[in-house]
Amino acid sequence: MALNRPTFARLMLIYKRQQEKQWRAAYQASIEATPKEAPNLSRASILTPQKLGGRNMHLLSPAERAFALLALYHPYVKEIHEQKMLSAEPRLHPLTGWPEVESFDLPPIKGMIDVAERLGYSHLLPLVTETSPADPQNPRVFVFPYVGDLLLYMLPPGEVPYCINWNIKDQIQAFKRPGALNSKRRLAQDEVSELPRNEMERVYYVDAGIRTEHLALEQLDSHVVANLTQLFLHHKTPLDLSPAQCAELKERFATVLANGISPLEVISLCVARDRFTVHQCRTYLWQAIWKREIRCDLFKPVLIDRPLRPETADVLEVYGPWFGRK
Repeated sequence: MALNRPTFARLMLIYKRQQEKQWRAAYQASIEATPKEAPNLSRASILTPQKLGGRNMHLLSPAERAFALLALYHPYVKEIHEQKMLSAEPRLHPLTGWPEVESFDLPPIKGMIDVAERLGYSHLLPLVTETSPADPQNPRVFVFPYVGDLLLYMLPPGEVPYCINWNIKDQIQAFKRPGALNSKRRLAQDEVSELPRNEMERVYYVDAGIRTEHLALEQLDSHVVANLTQLFLHHKTPLDLSPAQCAELKERFATVLANGISPLEVISLCVARDRFTVHQCRTYLWQAIWKREIRCDLFKPVLIDRPLRPETADVLEVYGPWFGRK
């Protein structure tokens, strides 16, 4: 039986990965982005971000990948747990034990069974059974856990840390109750109310004081996604440059922004003077933009052979509400 279907064996695997709290490189996603585990119709992918200790990050759709890149780009996002189990039973708050901060009182997770009972959705919880050879007539029944998309751990300077849960789809409409099949009419109010699965996840985290954002890929600018993808590809490439060399390149690329010339012109000049290699110049530029040390317009294509545009809208301000505590 495929591992991406609810089975007792898969239940045990998820609990093995998620039962103990793990951080950074030690964290294990409930579902891995492999042909064996990812949903059959998904377009799964793996990122290996430096921010998360170089571990593999498992994303199950292009939408999840795009939002993961946006979260990784944010300097206040210190940890991301993708494919995190929504526990059937009570658990400690996700921040409990986080090594980035000292311990403080945090409300616990009450568990999905408790949530479903309160909302009247107990019949919707997926179940799996396990038959013991010692008692085959009385199989044990377990609630199979739902799995969330991205849980962000935020730590703004000088502030108390907090979490945000991102529930991600391709389209906003996917979060709403569908109207009649093939109907083009406007949906009635009772048809656009929150889907039970989304409501349960939201309440699950509300119990611990964590809010949920329902986000769709169609809300993200396509140029921003393409630029973050390109920048991420180079974000951890080793670069043997001294602080003085980095300062020189930063100044040269600042000239690029100020004078409307292409980075390629500066790179060609540096190489011709035998100051840097093409690899050093290009990689430094991508990494400096990724680290927000050079600020250019990410809502337009960022290309080596085209003039860079100065930043007129900060990506993290435009999408800032998605990262907010409230």
